[in-house]
Amino acid sequence: MNLESLQSTIAARHTLKVLADPEQPWDLPAPEVRTQVAELLEAASCAPFHYPADKSHRTEPLSSPVPWRFHALDGAHCRQLLARLKAEQIESGNIAKMLAAADAVVVVTWLPDPQDPPLEIQQYAATQRNMEHIAGASAATQNLLLLATAAGWNSYWSSGGVFRTEQVYQWTGIDPREVLLGAVFLFPEDTQSVPTKAGANRDSKGPAEAWSRWVEVEG
Repeated sequence: MNLESLQSTIAARHTLKVLADPEQPWDLPAPEVRTQVAELLEAASCAPFHYPADKSHRTEPLSSPVPWRFHALDGAHCRQLLARLKAEQIESGNIAKMLAAADAVVVVTWLPDPQDPPLEIQQYAATQRNMEHIAGASAATQNLLLLATAAGWNSYWSSGGVFRTEQVYQWTGIDPREVLLGAVFLFPEDTQSVPTKAGANRDSKGPAEAWSRWVEVEG
């Protein structure tokens, strides 16, 4: 493993929203992009997790014990979702603009332990196991962002917006028991001179001594 190369990829990862005109969606990416995204998802799954997902979540075809699920939309289905939102007159803000430009979107969910009685959609119990599930799903998402950077995509980890609604869950076939962690947008390197917006917090972390320290244990 090349440590310098990995450090460079981590440092190069950045947030970039590509805001195309929803009335003029971009041309669809080449067919091989779908295969490339599938390869990224496979590699991103090499993330640590502590507890397996509850058996109630592990049904075919999504039967893995990992506590997350990746629901991928290729460019054509990004545009189809955009058209559906417009047809239903659902306000989606910048999500619509990004769907008009994206090569793909990966909707990331995590799998909370079931509760009795069941909680409402997008609700979950504040337990250690659920915290561990979120941590595992977040690690897989960061893997995906780094892989996308290495492959040459601009990316944006959205908190979800309209993807969090029951209606979009239904359209995309996501089990309502799954909780949205975010929607990862993958954009081509060439942003075609449309408006873009970088992440607001990238340069706010400060020096290492502002968020880390060496521990000295007294004897």
